[in-house]
Amino acid sequence: MNAGRVTLVLGRMPRHADPATHWAAGPWCFAGQEEFFPEWEKLFVFAPEPLTDAALQERACGEAKALCADVLPAVAAHLCPHSQNLPSAYWETLLTPWVVSVAKQIVERWWRVKAMYAAWGDKELHVPLLPPDCAFSFATGPDFVRHGALGHTCNHWLFSRLLEASLPTAWSSAQLAPVRKSYGSLERPGGREGLRDLLRNAMLRLPFPRLKGMSTGQSLRFSLALLHKSRGADRSCPQQEYASRHTGLALDLPAPLAADPLPLFLPFLPLQLARLRHPEKISPDPWGPRLRVASVLAYEDAAYRQTLALWRGRGNRLMYVQHGSDYGQTRCVTDVELVEYSQHAFATWGWERHTGCRGHFIPLPYPQLARAASRQRKKNGTGLLLVGTEMPAFGYRMDAHPNPRQMVEYRQDKALFLSGLSQQLHAATLYRPYFPVPGSLRDADWLLERFPQVRMATGPLAPHMDSCRLLVLDHNGTTLLEALAANIPTILFWRKDFWPLTPEAEELREILAKAGIWHSTPRQAATKAAEVWTDPRAWWATPAVQNARSAYCAAQAWTVPGSPSPFWIKTLKSL
Repeated sequence: MNAGRVTLVLGRMPRHADPATHWAAGPWCFAGQEEFFPEWEKLFVFAPEPLTDAALQERACGEAKALCADVLPAVAAHLCPHSQNLPSAYWETLLTPWVVSVAKQIVERWWRVKAMYAAWGDKELHVPLLPPDCAFSFATGPDFVRHGALGHTCNHWLFSRLLEASLPTAWSSAQLAPVRKSYGSLERPGGREGLRDLLRNAMLRLPFPRLKGMSTGQSLRFSLALLHKSRGADRSCPQQEYASRHTGLALDLPAPLAADPLPLFLPFLPLQLARLRHPEKISPDPWGPRLRVASVLAYEDAAYRQTLALWRGRGNRLMYVQHGSDYGQTRCVTDVELVEYSQHAFATWGWERHTGCRGHFIPLPYPQLARAASRQRKKNGTGLLLVGTEMPAFGYRMDAHPNPRQMVEYRQDKALFLSGLSQQLHAATLYRPYFPVPGSLRDADWLLERFPQVRMATGPLAPHMDSCRLLVLDHNGTTLLEALAANIPTILFWRKDFWPLTPEAEELREILAKAGIWHSTPRQAATKAAEVWTDPRAWWATPAVQNARSAYCAAQAWTVPGSPSPFWIKTLKSL
């Protein structure tokens, strides 16, 4: 019974819920309905954040990788009765992006359950649970991320499975009605969108597909550079090296989930992956081993991923290429290491080491950065451009990013920065939010209703960057790398503990701090912005600032005079 008990809400907070009678498992309880709960972040009781310590984050990431490696053979057996007759490289390439995505959710949610037990295990709480027989249908892997990992209902279901296996005696529970939901569609698009898909799939067949920031001509030239037998020993890392029996990082799930966690995975299996047909056997490539470059679309498209899996199953090799930030900087990663770093080679934007991760890292000047550096810009920009990043209310990434409670503070830091600027500067400011993500906190509308003179930057980001007088970034991301490569006057601020970095990345950040580019608080960043606003380019051109920018770019955003293509062709021919 629920008489006199506080209700612990795992999913969406009920409308008109009273903070005295309802506690929240996390900020996600209010995602998508913040307008109905003014000042919810101050009024409601929240479960503690379990992974605030960097060492615990690293352990949790290791547990997610181990869980992925442990359960992957069972997923393969579920999908294919003759799975053991096919090479392990086939299954690892095909399944890892989805399996590790689910593993991250399980590990992160289990740590939350344990934190709730430690804080509230002796309190008389009532917990509404979703029953085991809920049914979810996801068309693709991205549908699972958007509506499963970032969805109230699927998270409520996952929390329910973890809680029901180990509910404290002081707690009571009640089962809600089963839920059945479908997300996405496998219907092929028609018209222009269908034509784009055909062209994209044609490019993906190339040994070097067109990657973001590269031209079609570069893709074709680089493909020609790969028409040879791969040289040297295979440097790929088998997934089983991350298994719990090798790392000792077994997840302490309650029985019976500890013995068989597969029931936590299968309800989230995407239809696109489940419907693939698998060969009876895979023969070695008579022309191999050969190397091809994989697009990051492998994370999203199971059909494309199967072509890569067949390639690997024949004894050939893969190379991934850095396509944004976090690589070489983030204190701990999961899917990046298992999916991309584990292949024969990984091309970086300048760095050679990612502490805590294994991989064959090859620094190369990336065309996307070269293009950013060569774009024409106005000598005197017209405003201040503040660029934000995503604010998911769920801890779905399982890496060194702000946790859900920190996301609330991260949003507040935007307001603190703007409150440190004058009204005159507000009128010259544009705010660029992240693109809409389900299960996220309010973004531009939340900020602009507090600072009505600030306007929103719409359309492509690059033109806004090229025309701004001063760029301000409140996070560590790809825009930072492009801005420094492009030599745009930039001010940075974020909290160190929100974005834990590797030791080598911390050294680079401190170089930016000494030059007055990076600041640890929004107030300091606002003071610096006001200080240099009269002539940002004069400040940016000083030797101290330019030396810091050059040092950072040499390690994280490497560019070269002229075309970067010769560097790529030479490297590809050597692999």
